[in-house]
Amino acid sequence: MDTVTPQLSGRTLAAILFAVCLASFATPFISSGVQIALPFIAAAFGVPATLLGWVPTAFLLPYAMFLLPFGKTADMLGRRPYFLVGIAVMGTGLICAGLAPSFGILMAGMAIAGFGSAMTFATALPLLTTNYPLRERGKIIGINTAVVYVSLAAGPFFGGILTGFLGWRALFLATAPVILTALVVGYSVIPKDTSSAPKRLFDYPGTVIYGISLILIIGGASRLPALWAAVLTLSGICGLVGFFFWETRADEPIFPVRLLRGNRAFTFSNIAALINYASTYAVTFLLSLYLQYVRLLSPQAAGTILLAQPILMAVAAPVAGRLSDRIEPRILATTGMGIVTACLFLLSFIGTETPVSLIMAVLMLLGLGYGIFSPPNMNSIMSSVGNAQAGVASATAATMRVLGQNLSMAVAMMAFSMVIGTVVITPDITTELLTATKYAFTAFGTLCAAGVWFSAVRGNLRPRPAEETT
Repeated sequence: MDTVTPQLSGRTLAAILFAVCLASFATPFISSGVQIALPFIAAAFGVPATLLGWVPTAFLLPYAMFLLPFGKTADMLGRRPYFLVGIAVMGTGLICAGLAPSFGILMAGMAIAGFGSAMTFATALPLLTTNYPLRERGKIIGINTAVVYVSLAAGPFFGGILTGFLGWRALFLATAPVILTALVVGYSVIPKDTSSAPKRLFDYPGTVIYGISLILIIGGASRLPALWAAVLTLSGICGLVGFFFWETRADEPIFPVRLLRGNRAFTFSNIAALINYASTYAVTFLLSLYLQYVRLLSPQAAGTILLAQPILMAVAAPVAGRLSDRIEPRILATTGMGIVTACLFLLSFIGTETPVSLIMAVLMLLGLGYGIFSPPNMNSIMSSVGNAQAGVASATAATMRVLGQNLSMAVAMMAFSMVIGTVVITPDITTELLTATKYAFTAFGTLCAAGVWFSAVRGNLRPRPAEETT
């Protein structure tokens, strides 16, 4: 959408940034913080192990399904209403989850919140880039990205404190004031959309195929190796193949398949991002259960231990981002992913007597590797396309992120289904829980090793020094 934004005052721009950052804080805070509360949710509703992973997945799945469609329609219909309605919907879902009288209502609340988050995240960054002057956009994007990292760090830590002292419901209800503030400020200061672009067709068939395929893959993979689950998973994979085929022919595709063709750096960088998120997102989920069920730690203590990873991510990411302007991003990203792979294999050897200090050290190294990988990889994605395709490239990278997060939870739930089955986690089955955790980490390490290959062979973005001198 071509927008013509009037010159805004510094105070108004700061207020817009404040509203967007509040909204950007809420989503990763809930998705990471809720994983600390899972043992308490399981105890409250008598939830079996195979369903526990569906609490964060219920949030992530609609987020993944609707992020691309909402980004597309917001460009046509206006970003301001999508952003504000998304915040309202997300807040409503979180309140429903916090007051849920049953596990089904909790899941519904999480799904509603994920739906609203897709509306909000699809428009948050474009609202900043279209309202701020070009000379300040890099700084503003950096601030918003830092907020996301801080939120990821704060989720397990403050989630553990809230859960430990006030109960698991407080995690959801405490986020409501943040959401309400973002809504009030955003409504007051975000200017109305002005557009000179004509309305375009929307790819309804592609959206439906994409959404149904995701549901089949995540739902089926979480209950493997059952035959019916394998059929669902295979059907979902076939659906995604059909989706990509459809998108090559659609007049207004929601996913830029054509951009993937002939652009090795863009394609392989996105695959590396998908694999990285698929390998690492469930680490917090698995270790939260391990620390609280196997090691019998309080949620406050577990949250403090899990804080080690995002802190190092936040420290390493800005440095790696700056280095990627001078050093080939492929080299940095591949190095970071190699570190992540090693850490995942190390976690596969975790046991009942593993020193907590060693777990924290591995988590710190994991955060370091992730921080070295992510900004250079994103630099590679955005630098491999022209300015006119920057919005599409950003949306594609965001889709790889949420797809990877969903797949990561599916792998973890598959390990639980294979080893534990449909039973409630009790002290009698902590051995099975530990075995499932080891299997999941081994699978993640193997998957991440494949990601190292995709990262390494993507090709260089800039000429080598020898080439520059010729």
